[in-house]
This record gives sequence, structure tokens and C-alpha cells, in this order.
Amino acid sequence: MRVAIRADASVTLGSGHVARCLVLARALRARGASVTFLGQALPGSMEDEIRRQGFSSVVLPAGVPADEDAARCKAALAEDVDLLVVDHYGLDAVWERAMRSRAQVLLAIDDLADRTHECDVLLDQNLAADPEGRYRGKLPGHCRCLLEPRHALLGEEFVRLAPQAALRTGALRRILIFFGGGDPDGLTGRALAELDAVDPALAGDVVIGAANPRREALAALCAASGGRWRLHVQTGHMAELMAAADLALGAGGFSHWERCAMALPALVVTVADNQVAATRILHERGACQWLGDAATLQGAPFAQAVRALRAAPEALRAMSRAAHEIVPEGGGVARVLAALAQLPPLAALDSPSDDIDGRIPR
Repeated sequence: MRVAIRADASVTLGSGHVARCLVLARALRARGASVTFLGQALPGSMEDEIRRQGFSSVVLPAGVPADEDAARCKAALAEDVDLLVVDHYGLDAVWERAMRSRAQVLLAIDDLADRTHECDVLLDQNLAADPEGRYRGKLPGHCRCLLEPRHALLGEEFVRLAPQAALRTGALRRILIFFGGGDPDGLTGRALAELDAVDPALAGDVVIGAANPRREALAALCAASGGRWRLHVQTGHMAELMAAADLALGAGGFSHWERCAMALPALVVTVADNQVAATRILHERGACQWLGDAATLQGAPFAQAVRALRAAPEALRAMSRAAHEIVPEGGGVARVLAALAQLPPLAALDSPSDDIDGRIPR
């Protein structure tokens, strides 16, 4: 089975699109598929990581219109594919229609519901006030929808460790800091400085991407902490780090569902407009505490929130319980593969289903 995945990563875009597609790619490869990634040549593109994981990677020119991007993708694929996955906010039905002749099945991964799609399957793993209604009129009638965090593409480590995730006791000793692979707003360094002001004995783990522009400065900060803060660059052990933490400081986006799967309370700063809606819902459900948007963050919000949680351990316990209820154990990779396997061209992906939801918004 031949699969192609069109997704971009960069310092400004972040690594989330490629990261979740890598999860899907590994699951597809385990079922015999050959997977090729197609992505633009951008700073922080994750091409090295894609190749390190054993996948082919085609580099496309950056900054071209969608129709030219589609033409280049078609030219780059030596053969038609059984499954084409597109995970890109800048591509819509125009690009998908142009690629139709090269793919038997097209899966679009979206979080925004702000454009039309020409796809056979739509995957949106976010929480939304009206998950079905927001795609009404934006999809073809035959499209199958896989909605909400029950379909979240959690990696193998989360599938293995999430069932063992413990509800937090209310103690606050170890903190995980991760504001995305690129962290263009410099929130990691800001958080470290504020936490040291709260208590110089606080410790934990700091995660950044390989393309983080402040990598050397953050490495120096962690080295100067005397071992209290450990720096992890492009780690493959995020679930372990989350399991060891009492609290996370991070951005919105896909990390929400990883933290929820591990019952990890979080202080969240949104770093992009598309993170706001899901973050607000999680905040309202008590699964995280939303501190605001990076562009308008003032004062010392991390320090203030950590002090408040240390004084109210019951609030940390409640946040852990609420987070744990959001994402079913094991995430949604198996559900997504089972749904895809119900389409005749992808029957080779057949695996046990678990209450697959195939409702289509009209």
C-alpha cells in the first residue's frame, strides 16, 4: 500500500502537523504501507526527523500558490497512492481536487473548519462547541467524519503509558515546560525565570525542538540550574516526561490531548488564534488553566498561577481528574485506522474497531 502525506513544519508553524502525521505514518507502516512525506523547504521543517524515522521525504519549494504546490506534489509522486493525507491550514478543496487523480482515498486533517474540503475522510480531533455543525456545507456528502479527542493521534508511548497515568495528588514538585518545537515567543525562557523567582528549588524538564532559535541560551540556563532543569531536544519520550510531572506549562494545540491522556494539569498560553477555541473549552471544563494569549501576556503569570496552585492542592487534583476524562485511554490511532479500513481501497488496514463514529454533518 502506498501512502503520501502533505504536511509542513517550521519555527513559526510549529511541529504539530508533522508530529501527528508521523504517528499516523508509523501506524500505517506497521500495517505494511510505504509512506512518503511531502513538505516545503522551511526553517525547522523536520525533514531530518522524518528521514531519521525511516520515511521518504520530498522537499517542495516554499511560498508557492496551492495549485502550483499540487502540481509539484503530483510530479514528485512516481506512482498513484492508495491514501493521500493532507494536514495543512493553507490547503483546501482546490488543492485536494487537483490531487484527486493521484489518490484513491483522501484524508484531510483539520482543526479550524474555516474552509471547504474535497475529501473522503475528515479528521478533526479537537473539542468544539458544535463539532459536526461547524463542518456543515464544507464537505462532500460521502465524506466520513472522525471528530473530537477520541480520535486524537497519540503516539505509541502514550498508548502504552496512558492506561497507567495516575491522577495527581496535589503536590507540586516537578514541572514540565514545553511551548512547541519552535517557541517563537520565547515563553520557555520566561517561564524558567518566573519559576526560579517562585522557588529556586523547583525542578523539572524543559522540552524544545531542534530548530528552536534560543536553543543555546536555554541549554545554558538549564546547565546553570545545577541539574534542577533537564533540557530535552526533539525528545521521543514525551509521555514519560508527562507521567513524571505534577504540572505542565505549555501552549495549546495537539499537546492538549497528550496532556489529557496522561491526566496532567496544565497552565496554557495560546500562541496562535487557532488554539483559542479548544483551550477555552478545556479551561471551562477545568482540564487546564488558560493564562491568555502570548501576544498580550503581562506581568508574571506563570509565577502567579504556580503560587496559587501550591496554596490550593485540591485545585491541582481537580484539574487532573477533569483532564483525564477528555481523552479515552490509548487515543484514537486504532479508531482512525479502523475507519480507513472500511473503505475498500484500504481494506488491508483492517483492525478491530472500537465504536467508530462516522456521522457526516450536512
